[in-house]
Amino acid sequence: MTDASNTLGTARAGKARQVDTPAKRARLPKRKNPYWQGISGGRGGVSLGYRRGRGVGTWVVKVVIDGERTEERLDVADDEGAGAEALSFPAAVGAALQWGKQQFAIVEVSREAAKEATVPTVWSAVEAYAAKRKKRAGQEGSEAHLLSHIPINCDFAKTRLAKLIAKTIEDWVAQLRRIPKTKKKRKSGDPPPELPPLEPGTRNRLLGDLRAALNDAAERHRRELPGHIKDEIKAGTRIEPIEQEARKQLLLNPQVRGVIEAAFEIDEDFGYLVLIAAVTGARHSQIVRLKVADVQIAKSRIMMPSSKKGRKRKPRPPAAIAISAEVMDRLRPLLAGRAPTEVLLYRWVHKRVGNPPRWIKDKRRTWGRASEVKNLWAKVVELSGVPDDTIMYALRHSSIVRGLMANLPVRLVAALHDTSVTMIEKHYSAFIVDVADELTRKHAMSLNGETTLVLQAAE
Repeated sequence: MTDASNTLGTARAGKARQVDTPAKRARLPKRKNPYWQGISGGRGGVSLGYRRGRGVGTWVVKVVIDGERTEERLDVADDEGAGAEALSFPAAVGAALQWGKQQFAIVEVSREAAKEATVPTVWSAVEAYAAKRKKRAGQEGSEAHLLSHIPINCDFAKTRLAKLIAKTIEDWVAQLRRIPKTKKKRKSGDPPPELPPLEPGTRNRLLGDLRAALNDAAERHRRELPGHIKDEIKAGTRIEPIEQEARKQLLLNPQVRGVIEAAFEIDEDFGYLVLIAAVTGARHSQIVRLKVADVQIAKSRIMMPSSKKGRKRKPRPPAAIAISAEVMDRLRPLLAGRAPTEVLLYRWVHKRVGNPPRWIKDKRRTWGRASEVKNLWAKVVELSGVPDDTIMYALRHSSIVRGLMANLPVRLVAALHDTSVTMIEKHYSAFIVDVADELTRKHAMSLNGETTLVLQAAE
C-alpha cells in the first residue's frame, strides 16, 4: 500500500468526465493522470480510473482503506483498435469491484493477525503475572513454581488465550509430574526416570495460581478476547476435591514457649521471628513487612500489616493484635534506638572465607521467603522436643485455636488472623463446636430446680 494522496485526475472545476463508452473516452485529452470515477463506497471507496495515453487507454483501480491508498492496473480498455482481450466499461467495473473486495479481505486478515499477535499465550500470561506479584511483594512467590511446570516450548505454554479451552488446561493437569531434584545428564540410551504424579493438594495450588494469572491477562486483554474465555478458565482450573483434609498441627502453650526459647538459643534474629509468629499467628509474609513503629509499646499491641493475597488493589488496614507485658518486654531490645520507619526484623548473611574455609557474618538484610527458615526451624524442632513433623505454620494454627477456645467471636478471630469467617469455620469447625458446647452448656436446662440465666433474666 502507498500513502494516501489527493485524488488524481479528477475533473477540473468539479466537472465529471464520462468514460463509459469508447466514443466518450476518445474525446478526452491525453494526460498522465487517470480520469477517476467512484463506483463503490463513496469517497475513499473503490474507484475505477481510465488512463488516456498514446494509443489504446487502460483501466486502473484504486481504493483507500484506513487512510492507506492502493492502486493497480486492470487491463486495456475496449477503445478503437484494442484487441479481443480488452475490457468494456461494465466488465471493468465488475473487475474493479472484485479487486476491491480482495483488498478489503486482505486488510481484514492483517487486522486479525495483528490483533491476535497482541493476545498473550499461556506462558506469557503466567510470566507477566509472576513478575507483577514479585514486584508487588518484593520477592518471588508460588508463581515461580508454576512456571517450572510450564516449559516455554511445550504446546500448553504456546496456546494463545483466544484459543484456550477448558480441556487444554485439564490435559495439562493430567500430565503434571514432580520435578526431579537433580538435573544430572542421563547417559545416552538410558530411559528417562518415571516421575510420580503431583499430590492433589499441590495440583490445586498450581491451579489456583494459574487461574489468577489467566484471569489477570483476560482482564487486561478483554477487548481482544472472546467473551466466553473466563468461563473456560473457570471450568479448566476447577480444583479437585481432596477426600482427607490435611491434619492441623496444634501445639500446647508449654510447647509454644519451648519453641520460642529454642529459637532464641539457636539464633537471636530467628528467635524474634518465631516469637512474633507465635503470639500473633500471622503469616511469614506479613511478619517480615513489620516496621519498628508497628510495635506500639504504650498500647501493648502489634499493628500487623494485611497479607497481599487475592486481587484487591486497595490494601486492608492492619490488624491490632494485643500482646502481653512479658512479650513486650522481650521485644524492647529490638526497638531501642531505631527509626520508626525501619524494617523491624533483620538477619545475618554469612559468607565463606579462609583456607580451610569457614563461615563468618557478612552483612544484615531483611528476611526473604519463608523457605529461608527451613534449616533453622529443623534445629528448633530438634531442640524443643516437639514432634519431628511439626511445621512452623503450626504456630498459626495454634494461635487461631487459642482464640476460639478463649471464646472470642469467630469474626474477631478471623480479623486478627487476616482470614475469613468461612475459612475459620471450614478448617477449625471442630473447635468452634467445642466452644459452642461450652457456651450453651451454661444455659442448659437443669433438673434440680435451678433455672437458666435466660429464664432468671425473664423473671
